[in-house]
Amino acid sequence: MGSDDDKISKILIVGLDQAGKTSILNILNQKYNLMDNIKPTVNISRAEIKIIGIPIVCWDLGGQERFRKNFLKNLKVFEQTDSLFYVVDALNAVRYEESLQYYVDILKIFEQLKSKPKIVLCLHKIDPNLQNEPDTLNTIQQVKELFISRSNDYEVSTYVTSIYDRRSIVEAFSKNIQQLLTTLKPFKPILESISLLLKLDAAILFDENLMILSDYYKNAEIEEVCLSTVYNSVFYITRTNPKLAESFTSNFELVLNVKNQKKLFNFTEIKFKGWNLYLLTMGDHKLDSKVVYAKFESLIHALEQQKSL
Repeated sequence: MGSDDDKISKILIVGLDQAGKTSILNILNQKYNLMDNIKPTVNISRAEIKIIGIPIVCWDLGGQERFRKNFLKNLKVFEQTDSLFYVVDALNAVRYEESLQYYVDILKIFEQLKSKPKIVLCLHKIDPNLQNEPDTLNTIQQVKELFISRSNDYEVSTYVTSIYDRRSIVEAFSKNIQQLLTTLKPFKPILESISLLLKLDAAILFDENLMILSDYYKNAEIEEVCLSTVYNSVFYITRTNPKLAESFTSNFELVLNVKNQKKLFNFTEIKFKGWNLYLLTMGDHKLDSKVVYAKFESLIHALEQQKSL
């Protein structure tokens, strides 16, 4: 396993002005100090995120009308795009049609370029305390149907996101990156194998910045527990104790009640080709991190042996 097959990926983050595009990028880059004084993006702002050494270049396109008009006239902006993150302010119904038109115009450009980027539709600014309200659920469904119906045959993934729920933004980005990067694809069957061998409910592989590189869940309920409660707990720990490796590999254990049954969480530090990765496992039994690490290593070795045949 290696990054030889992976080139620099290009992600466009697009939407109307004040949709929240720059905030999403700041969350991904962990630039929390910039969140209180965000100014409108002028033209194009570029930022690089590295996933186990592989560069992901994110283009934040200014959403003001004058910039949008210029972008739509310049095909080069959209060339070689691997993924389009289209951000909609889901609570601003007045601008749905304007946003939809911009989205459709961009898809027309991709058709001109004979390009098929993966599309991530972020229904943004829906904060956690509102997500399960009946009116909010209706709004989410309405906006989703509005955009999906105009997406032709493009592959579209939809996420409800908020700057107050870092998990929602990281999940949207991580799931997309897992599709883009060849290097990450073998991790999925490895996590599934570890889960089956050790009788786990879930296994999630993080990088040093808590980006989810790969994950496996026994079912949808387990996935929700892991990605919300557990992820936010892990994030809280790293924010209160910046010494990531120390806080994770010493006694990290979280007990939650899932279907009236206690589930144990265990963090194991994984060394992979010079990178510090972290494997979160969830199951009914306490695990020895050395056992988890040994299983991971043996599965990686078996995979590399198979590839060399």
